[in-house]
Amino acid sequence: MSFPKTWVDQMLLNWGDRLFHDPLRHVRAPRMSRGELQRDVRRMREQLARTLRRTPEVMVKITNKASGAQGMGAMRRHLRYISRNGRVELEDQDGMTMLGREALHDLTNAWHLGGWGIPEESRRREVFNVLLSMPPGTDRQAVRNAARAFAAEEFGDGRRYAFAAHDDEAHPHVHLSVQVRGPDGKRLNPRKQDLQRWRERFAAQLREHGVEANATRRLARGETRRYPKQAVVHMTTRGEMPRYWRSEADELTRHTLWAVHAAPLEAWQGVLHAMAGSQSADDRSLAALVTDFVQTMPVQHERPSVERNGRHEQRGRRKPVQARGLRHAGGGEGQRELFPDEPDAGLER
Repeated sequence: MSFPKTWVDQMLLNWGDRLFHDPLRHVRAPRMSRGELQRDVRRMREQLARTLRRTPEVMVKITNKASGAQGMGAMRRHLRYISRNGRVELEDQDGMTMLGREALHDLTNAWHLGGWGIPEESRRREVFNVLLSMPPGTDRQAVRNAARAFAAEEFGDGRRYAFAAHDDEAHPHVHLSVQVRGPDGKRLNPRKQDLQRWRERFAAQLREHGVEANATRRLARGETRRYPKQAVVHMTTRGEMPRYWRSEADELTRHTLWAVHAAPLEAWQGVLHAMAGSQSADDRSLAALVTDFVQTMPVQHERPSVERNGRHEQRGRRKPVQARGLRHAGGGEGQRELFPDEPDAGLER
């Protein structure tokens, strides 16, 4: 049985939004014209194809988000670091390049005294330091060009910023320092959704410069491993173990991970159902890729095993829920059950 194209398109937007964008964004979206709808459907198919191909993911990180108040002292130290004390070229919001200690000194003075200025000491954050990075092997000049275009698109409202591209590590990356206060006095206050937007815009700029790049959420990819903070990396290098470190094999951790990933897994099932019934051969091919993609998600290795722990069965007295099996686009028996209707009944929420 095949589904009408309009129904498939609507289901792709419905479930795709839940995977890649804010939850239930489609509910509060305004009515779109047919042209706008087709544009969004095309973009969703492109996003799905990139994700299923495991296109390299961009990393965008605020490196000083957890630190305390900062003034010019901290800013000078950071600019010296990213410029390697004047040996690495800096570029500002006007496209002006600076090299050498004297040029670095002039830049810090301009930030200290120009515009709203940055006080020598401050109880508030005055600058955000942003790291833009790609996996090893990515064209370094393309990363720099994409970072320049991203900064102009996101902060090109007269706000001061400067960036430096580092070529001395395996991962091509750019350090971008942005003043918190803009020309109108409005302070930059990025939230989680802002960081995701930054990732998406940086990935889009990379694609504009010929580099395959993606910016999906970890949950959409079934990722369970978080990159440790820099302090943890230094501790483990010294042979120390953080007190809060938990074993990856912990059964409660497995139940928690599975519960968190329940909604994305359900969204993948919706995408599969729509594409498997599409009249388009390309959609049906992508449906087969969805099956393989979900079966190899890292979260599948963390699936809780209730049989190994009778306590969960004793605590959950509800009748077990029949799981919906994920089937290949062509059907067939014996497929793995990847999408339970709800997390294990024994899980304490």
